[in-house]
Amino acid sequence: MELTRQRRMRQWGEFQAVRSKGRSSVGRYLVLGTLHDPSLSESRFGLITSKKTGKAVTRNLLRRRLREIIRKHGDQVPETQLTVTIARWRASQASLLELEADWISCAKKLKIWNPENPHLS
Repeated sequence: MELTRQRRMRQWGEFQAVRSKGRSSVGRYLVLGTLHDPSLSESRFGLITSKKTGKAVTRNLLRRRLREIIRKHGDQVPETQLTVTIARWRASQASLLELEADWISCAKKLKIWNPENPHLS
């Protein structure tokens, strides 16, 4: 799945809606929040990496890793979901594989993970 501009959350209101109306799951390195929005034609993703995770170089590396995870597994999320991935302070110490496992674990807890998603063709 390509993380195009249309698939990214850009508006602060979308992030706030996920936070106030959605559900979330906490992992060791990440917090995953999600909100079902039937008006969406495709799922949308947002990333939050605060200064708690490190300096700019570290945050940029972390964002690249999170985008790669979403590119790889974003199609397993239902098409009508807004999903926000928040990096916790220890996320900068994790490898890509650890972050990926944590993201999948959080998605499974939220029941938005569907490895046999029919729209993957």
